[in-house]
Amino acid sequence: MTAENSAGQDGTVDAAGTASAPPDDPQELREEIERTREQLGETVAVLAAKADVKARAQDKAGQVTERLKDKAGQARQQVAATAGQISAVTPEPVQRAAATAATTARQRRVPVAVAIGAVAVAWLLIARWRRR
Repeated sequence: MTAENSAGQDGTVDAAGTASAPPDDPQELREEIERTREQLGETVAVLAAKADVKARAQDKAGQVTERLKDKAGQARQQVAATAGQISAVTPEPVQRAAATAATTARQRRVPVAVAIGAVAVAWLLIARWRRR
């Protein structure tokens, strides 16, 4: 039975789809109208949320960002654990040499970058010359 067929003589249909007569009491009628307005408002809000593509995309982007932050945190923990293990088995003179090299590289960033670039260009030129 469809909602059209189940409508009462006055044409009212309740939430379950069955015909209902309007209340005789004006107060009950006001309450029923208010309930209907609330239900309609909720339905419109749900439909508006589904239609708001921008908000849904932002929500999805936020979820992805949170997952990436979690993964990055896990990766940092794994790197720290691995670094600790490597540090434990690396001899002291090698650790000192690596620390000195890192300090020098930080202090002289431009010359180190130029040297790395020169080595890369030389390698590319040699590789190209060998192909010919």
